Amino acid sequence: MKNKSLLALVPLLILGIGCSSVSEPPVAGSVPAKKTAKKPAAKAPATAAASKKPVASANPTATYAIDSGPSSIKVEPNLPAFRAEPLMPPADVPPPQPGAVAAPAVPVNPTTPLASVPAPKYLVEDAAIPSGTPPAVLALVTEADRSRSSGDLDAAVVVMERALRIDARNPTLTYKLAQLRLKQNKPQLAEELAGKAALLAGGNLDLKRKSWILIAEARNMQQNPQGAKEAKAKAESFFGH
Repeated sequence: MKNKSLLALVPLLILGIGCSSVSEPPVAGSVPAKKTAKKPAAKAPATAAASKKPVASANPTATYAIDSGPSSIKVEPNLPAFRAEPLMPPADVPPPQPGAVAAPAVPVNPTTPLASVPAPKYLVEDAAIPSGTPPAVLALVTEADRSRSSGDLDAAVVVMERALRIDARNPTLTYKLAQLRLKQNKPQLAEELAGKAALLAGGNLDLKRKSWILIAEARNMQQNPQGAKEAKAKAESFFGH
């Protein structure tokens, strides 16, 4: 009896299996769906974090980029190069005439300001060495005159002082040394030496007159016009003797 019931169930099972294996026909106008293979989901990197925390820098004075914004500096075009114009002479100075000769510059002691050097007012004359002067003194006087002519007044003074050490009471040597001191712009020393020469001159009235003229010029350089006039009057007193 059991075998008959099993045999009756077998056809039913076969029929059910066949119906489930039959697929539904495709609908007209529809596109069959493509089967896509599912890809495994990508794993998020372990290093990614939901929110990143700023890493503390080893340098406490960290710098940050600052947006300077639009620049307000206006770039100017290149300026034209300036051309140097020749200097024009002052309007009150007349142009030099053709063939004119420029006046020579007057040498002035560089150590003395121009305002403190007065113009020469009294003519200081030279004096000749008298006869009977020792040859050694004559040689020194010649060397001193040569140095003075070349403009080396210091060397001329040194040589003349050597000559005076040989013949200390020679009034002409003293007078010539006073001349050198006057040229060195040392009027006080020149006045003292010229006064000494006038005393040593004795009966040599010409040398006395020249010595007092030199004293007048030395006082003029020391801004003493009254003393210069008195010395000039003293010098004129020796004329006609």
